[in-house]
Amino acid sequence: MSEEKKRLTLLIDNDIFEKFKKLAQEQNRTAGNLGTKLVIDYVKENYKD
Repeated sequence: MSEEKKRLTLLIDNDIFEKFKKLAQEQNRTAGNLGTKLVIDYVKENYKD
């Protein structure tokens, strides 16, 4: 069975989104994939049990 995943929607200004897409492309990622990585990294660094 596959793991159920949740969708997260972000609203950002177009100029920031275009810069973000460029940064993702430089890392051979999609914007969504880079966003996922950043959220995962942030939670790992800041979540305290």
